[in-house]
Amino acid sequence: MQLSPIHKVYERKFLSGEFNPRNAEILEQAYKTILTSSISSKYEMENFLNHWSELGTIIDEAGAIAYVDMTVDTKNPEYEKTYLHLVENIYPICDKYENLIKEKFLSSKFIHEIDKNYFELFIKRTKSEKEIFREENTALFTEDAKLSQTYQKITGSWMCEYEGKKYTVQQLAVFQENENREIRENTYRIRVGEHLKDKEKLEDLYDEMLKVRTSIATNAGFKNYRDYAFVMKGRFDYTAEDCMKLHDAIEETIVPLLVEWNKEKCKKLGIDSLRPWDLYVDPEKGGIIKAFETEADLVDKVENIFLNMNDLIGEYFRYMKQNQLLDLYSREGKAPGGYMTDLSEKRVPYIFMNAVGSKRDVDTLLHEAGHSFHSFQAREQVLKSYRSSPLEFAEVASMSMELLGRKYFHYVYKKDDVQRVKKEQLVKIIEFFPFMSMIDSFQHWVYTTKENDRVARGKKWRELNARFQPYLDMTGLDEILETRWQYPHVYTSPFYYIEYGIAQLGALMVWKNSLLDEKKAIQDYLSALSLGGSVGLPKLFEACNIQFSMDKKSLQELVDLIKKEL
Repeated sequence: MQLSPIHKVYERKFLSGEFNPRNAEILEQAYKTILTSSISSKYEMENFLNHWSELGTIIDEAGAIAYVDMTVDTKNPEYEKTYLHLVENIYPICDKYENLIKEKFLSSKFIHEIDKNYFELFIKRTKSEKEIFREENTALFTEDAKLSQTYQKITGSWMCEYEGKKYTVQQLAVFQENENREIRENTYRIRVGEHLKDKEKLEDLYDEMLKVRTSIATNAGFKNYRDYAFVMKGRFDYTAEDCMKLHDAIEETIVPLLVEWNKEKCKKLGIDSLRPWDLYVDPEKGGIIKAFETEADLVDKVENIFLNMNDLIGEYFRYMKQNQLLDLYSREGKAPGGYMTDLSEKRVPYIFMNAVGSKRDVDTLLHEAGHSFHSFQAREQVLKSYRSSPLEFAEVASMSMELLGRKYFHYVYKKDDVQRVKKEQLVKIIEFFPFMSMIDSFQHWVYTTKENDRVARGKKWRELNARFQPYLDMTGLDEILETRWQYPHVYTSPFYYIEYGIAQLGALMVWKNSLLDEKKAIQDYLSALSLGGSVGLPKLFEACNIQFSMDKKSLQELVDLIKKEL
């Protein structure tokens, strides 16, 4: 069987091997070379695009490495210095010259000579980016990035002490699965206590972010940052109103179901109401499931899932394992959360996580591995911007892998635990939709109203909690409730959350297809991933043999599928 040439080395064709994008003077000269190059034929236009892509690829990899270093060790001053150097001194040069190069590209008559079918979406996106570019926003982008880095530094410093032992916030979360309710409550309060110590600092930080982001939108001629973000993110296939309709559909379809389910959960647990420390405990009282013992154990078990799922997928993951492209365990000083980033010149992915031994870590690794398979599949796209897809489909890649992995959970869990894990996974998907709606609704509100001070923000989150999580009893936890919106995406990736909701619908469709014909569903999945961002959302979904949808009917059908499976 012929597998992908995964070890392929992508040689630089236009820039020397010694070219260093972190040197501002050298970088500026590289941009000037592209800007002054001749475009007097179709051949020269193609060379121009390839040269531009190559430079962007090198810059992106330098940025990815700096970001990885900074999040792997938030206490390292050299990593912070390197990252801030890029933010303060390099990215402003990129913003300036990228805009000038876009002007040159869009104004050339040879734009009509290149393959219209392939470059159509790139031209559309480039025009959109050019229209909203404002030179005065360059400094504001720098400020916003620095504020985001401050958030990482604050949250990366959180450490908890329980029974004489120190834990990261992620490590302490494992106790939320303990059958002893007192242990769950105590560890929950300790975890959120670390957050509450910095809540005012985080409020101040968000105030600054709102000012910066509002100024960016105003400078670009928009009424608010929400409207700016939709254009900036290239959301050509849905509107803010579509998001609101999806929120409504979730409220009508899923919230009543969760109210019913959680009444039953309370009965089984013998409790009067569901408190935040009761969210992750197994109502069947089967005890804590220890998914793995070490990082190596996690990697080996998940590798077995992929090797048995599909040869190419297994090969991709084994390559990451063998080439130190995985940093999975939680430790002091490491930024919270998880992500996959591209080392874009090498055209290989890198996964960052905060695993602690729980079953949720397995889902997280499956998720981030799905992103990495997307990166591998799209690596042959000619344009740099086509080697990644719109986030709404990028998350289909990751969320589908969580569900496709279900069939192989016996490679990770004990036989008696497999069905419990499968059930919990589907329940958590249903529970996710209302929380997604809360995060997205909050951001729609916060960026379109002037009444968004810290008191109003707390009040708004209360309203959203009552609307989307009425089954969650937060009595006596006012301070905690009113700061639950202080979530990583809200700070570091504004308006990046509805994508998860759209993609979860798509992923459930991929899973539905796999129940009928797994081999074909996976092949459709891989074929769609290979398109990268070369076509729009509806065509990407179609290539995966699923439907791009945000309506109540589609949501109800997939909820019914989950209920049937449960």
